[in-house]
Amino acid sequence: MTKTTKKTEAKRKLISLSDGEKNYAMSRALVQGDWCFVSGTMGYDYNKQELPESAAQQTLNTFTNIQTALKAAGFELGHTVRVQYTVSDRKYVNEVLPIIKKHFDNILPAATMVLAEMVDPKGKIEIEVTCFKG
Repeated sequence: MTKTTKKTEAKRKLISLSDGEKNYAMSRALVQGDWCFVSGTMGYDYNKQELPESAAQQTLNTFTNIQTALKAAGFELGHTVRVQYTVSDRKYVNEVLPIIKKHFDNILPAATMVLAEMVDPKGKIEIEVTCFKG
């Protein structure tokens, strides 16, 4: 291992919210210096051990999960510079937009929304954020 590699690893911090993340060989978030990269996050309710039915509740839970990961990483939602929303069906867009707007209206990150199937067929939205606090 080179000195450069050791230096890079020393600055890297991995955040996990559940043991399930290990099944996908991932971390919920990764901190590298002034940057925090939050993996695509769904609205799983870890207290109830369930994924709610409604797209709105899944979106609210997703933001809770993202904020939990950011707090553990020493970041906050206000540090978001980029976001990607993945929605499983166009019919959910109008249901999730007001919640997205509530969380990002004053932040206005660069954003992309795509429509795609979810790995969990009950999933309706997944959100990925990149934060910077330099």
